[in-house]
Amino acid sequence: MRTTSLCVVLFIALGACGGNSSSAGSALCTGVTCSGHGTCTVSAGAAVCTCDPGYLASSPTACAFASAPVAGGCQVLPSNHIFNTPVEAFPVHPSSAAFLATIGTHKLHLDLGQTTDMTSSSYWGIPYNVVHGGGLSWTPVSYSSTDPGLSWDPRAESDCSVAGSGGAHPVVSPCTGATAPNPTLAIPSSPLVEGGIDTDPSQPYGDHHMLIVDADSCRLWELYHCYPNPAGGWDIFGSATFDLGSNALRPEGWTSADAAGFPILPLLLRAEEASAGAIHHALRFTIQSSHIRTSYVWPARHLTTNGTSSTDLPPMGQLFRLKASFQIPSSFNVQATAILQALQTYGLYVADGGSDMYLQGEPSAAWADDTFTQVQSVDSSEFEAVDLSSLEQRAGFDVNSEAVPPP
Repeated sequence: MRTTSLCVVLFIALGACGGNSSSAGSALCTGVTCSGHGTCTVSAGAAVCTCDPGYLASSPTACAFASAPVAGGCQVLPSNHIFNTPVEAFPVHPSSAAFLATIGTHKLHLDLGQTTDMTSSSYWGIPYNVVHGGGLSWTPVSYSSTDPGLSWDPRAESDCSVAGSGGAHPVVSPCTGATAPNPTLAIPSSPLVEGGIDTDPSQPYGDHHMLIVDADSCRLWELYHCYPNPAGGWDIFGSATFDLGSNALRPEGWTSADAAGFPILPLLLRAEEASAGAIHHALRFTIQSSHIRTSYVWPARHLTTNGTSSTDLPPMGQLFRLKASFQIPSSFNVQATAILQALQTYGLYVADGGSDMYLQGEPSAAWADDTFTQVQSVDSSEFEAVDLSSLEQRAGFDVNSEAVPPP
């Protein structure tokens, strides 16, 4: 994909672009629409598009989606997936003010850390693993926990794999005792686990997510409440898989390792992306479970029942964004600027219950100190809820897909 010309970059940075800007020169922009996602200017006697945030120049006079994010050499969901789609043009939700009043006034909080030592008490964030499933010895798992609070059967809404012929590992969904009596997953020998690897035999309640990208199949596996079993393998309490090349949603009503039924990794803050100065996808955040309506909206597939049915509460999966009127301070560093720009361009989704206005990301030593103070200076009052109902009216919209049809 071609990137913006030097002139366009300068236009973005300085607000102007050299060349003929007279009325005669401006006639060169007649009929140049920039694919509906940019502004035509004239430089050196030629029409040039300055693309909107989240879009790149596919030619001097056309703008296209920015390339989708990548993890483990795999594109993380198609470019037309809703998570990878700019949402700044969608209208404000009519209940935006009520939703924000319910959430209350809070500063953003980066739910991630700079420590990568899993034994440290300051190991904060959700890490992810990259494996090559074709050369991996897949690990047996048991859908069980000694925590008495986890008393239901998670297998009816879980995905897993079983040993197949020729070393294959076909996906089994749902992963019931009948369909997968001996389930296995692509867990590496020394995995990264949210909160660290806890060997407490009582398996105290905790998310303890394990995210795994199989680089051979470009398939994402996300596991919940993961504890090593002393007898071998792992005890988990839920698992979900996502084809990273697909827009397909999970079955209606199914959870994942996330209460909304979302994949976690595609909405996770990653230091590599922020440090590069551009995050081309939406982010995930939490609010208190009691502040989430007992319903969900597309593209979510699952709900929690700790809130009420009041329409003043945002439903699970509700999209918010940082208002366009918020001016990102020029003094902010590259990471903070990229995060806040992503919040304006792609937004953030209510993905689970938790602390209010917590943005989830990976633990990484690459996070700069200033990133925390700068991002966490932004108040929830600078946000607004987004109304995606017009998208759902477009020809080709499929409620069982996260693909965004063209307008």
